[in-house]
Amino acid sequence: MKKFFSCSGTVNEGFVGQIAYSVCLEKPCKSLDIHFRFDKRIYPEITEEIVNKINSQIPDDCRPIGRDYTHDELEVIASEAKTEIQVIAMMNDEFIGGVHKQLPDRHLVFSPEFTSEGCIPQKLLHGNIRIILIVFECIMDDTDYTVELSGEEV
Repeated sequence: MKKFFSCSGTVNEGFVGQIAYSVCLEKPCKSLDIHFRFDKRIYPEITEEIVNKINSQIPDDCRPIGRDYTHDELEVIASEAKTEIQVIAMMNDEFIGGVHKQLPDRHLVFSPEFTSEGCIPQKLLHGNIRIILIVFECIMDDTDYTVELSGEEV
């Protein structure tokens, strides 16, 4: 496989938005692999600071009626918090796939023999490939990610 594109970046706590990369394939390809990975998906440990931060971020209308959350309930909420980044792929402005599984390391594979779940089989891969990272939630500063595009030319 030939590597066409590789990059890395960092997102910080609270970032919500899209990050897009466009790659123009010089030659048609019979297969492509978009490899995306990131770190800091969940808190490594639930500290008092994290519990207090979670508690301060819960709006009043989302709290139990007539009481505050208990410390144990806040620990459960913190333990279920996660960074959520989805990946979608476009080819020449047409959607060709997206992986929505909550995995910190994933591939979008397009080939005659195999196409990843969530991806549309393609007879030929050519033109402009757009990789879009959709960040729904980032729970920690300095969350690093990498994106690689590789494939087999015709």
